Amino acid sequence: MRKRTGYLIRRGKVFYAVWTVTGKKFMQTTGKRDRREAETELRRIMEPFVAGDEVATLQNIAARIEGRTAEMTRFEDEHNPPLSFDRAWDAYLAATGRPDSGEHTLSDYEGYFDAFAAWMKKNHSDALALRAVTPATAGEYAAHLTADRGLSGNSFNKHVRFMELLFRVLKESARLTVNPWEGIQRKRAIMESRRELTTDELKTVCAAATGEMRLLFAIGIYTGLRLGDCATLRWGEVDLRRGLIRRIPGKVARRNPRPVIIPVHPVLNAILNEIPLGERGQYVLPETAVLYLRDTSATSKRIHDLFEACCVKTHRPGTGKIRTTNDKGKVEIVDSGKRAVVEVGFHSLRHTFVSMCREANAPLSVVEAIVGHSNPAMTRHYTHVSELAAASAVNSLPAVMGDMSAPVLPPAKLIEAAPVRALGVKLNVKNWQTVKEELLKLAN
Repeated sequence: MRKRTGYLIRRGKVFYAVWTVTGKKFMQTTGKRDRREAETELRRIMEPFVAGDEVATLQNIAARIEGRTAEMTRFEDEHNPPLSFDRAWDAYLAATGRPDSGEHTLSDYEGYFDAFAAWMKKNHSDALALRAVTPATAGEYAAHLTADRGLSGNSFNKHVRFMELLFRVLKESARLTVNPWEGIQRKRAIMESRRELTTDELKTVCAAATGEMRLLFAIGIYTGLRLGDCATLRWGEVDLRRGLIRRIPGKVARRNPRPVIIPVHPVLNAILNEIPLGERGQYVLPETAVLYLRDTSATSKRIHDLFEACCVKTHRPGTGKIRTTNDKGKVEIVDSGKRAVVEVGFHSLRHTFVSMCREANAPLSVVEAIVGHSNPAMTRHYTHVSELAAASAVNSLPAVMGDMSAPVLPPAKLIEAAPVRALGVKLNVKNWQTVKEELLKLAN
């Protein structure tokens, strides 16, 4: 495009500037008699028109670049299709940059992604590739999680955090220019913990439990292990002769593969000894282990049904599905409209174990060592006191399985809690051998 620079003409003694715009001629005096001064004035007069030409030129160049970019994108898409929703999960599993998550965590992640993919198919069916997800789309889905699905703050954050992780890991393969989940505001998480069970509730439930369920509850009550660790406990981890269970908790096995050492309570010892040697295969609970490894939720449902059958309510009143009576006096089960809040489950046994140990005046450090301390260094500090003090703590727990009572240990095996606690306070890496000798003296 030619720039409209205009030209000069002389009328009388003065130069005039002349230019044409859209076929119409314009003329304006420069007021100058000297040609050089008139040319300077001409450039000043024509400056707005030249600038207009430059803008138009730049706009034209930008349009051509945009068109060329779109053409190259179409060519790239034809020869190297963008990552679609159908291939995204497999691409995430194969990505070398993803975290080394455990099996159960990956199962949760897959559920989060499947839920999002299904929502996209329903609400944005034309968006087939991952890069079609915009920040606005991510915000719309986040609102859906809260308003339609009613997720708690904790569940919402887990869901959104994973979506941000997936898009970050697949950035290159999906050819993403922006992570649409980075701007999603997290919710304030309110942790709703399971409550511990009363001794009467424990006795009622244990009396109703039969078969492997009875042993499953005995392991949970007297070890404080989580459901997965109880359900998949191996005979190789149980030493009945020494009265110890040595287990690496599944929750921390990948990042901290250190075992917890749990004394076997006399009641649990008696129940385990009921199983003949010839029937002791890989798992202590073979049927439960197979079910749990195949379908975790099915195992949880069995436990839930047992609690409910014993009139131990598993959910907070007024949440989830509740029983109500209609106008005709008939009992109906309806949805309260509020997310079900679980108050009682198998994890309640872990809370109960800790509570019973503390009620029996077991030192907090000993209880932490039994259930698995979060700090490996601290756990090492208590290693040399745990076998004696932990045995005392576990043996002090009440017998809640049937009429079986816990036998009293010989006096030589009992030690006072106060001296052990005092030694535990001063224990450190440098003096543990000296403290160990003092503890052994207490035990003799």
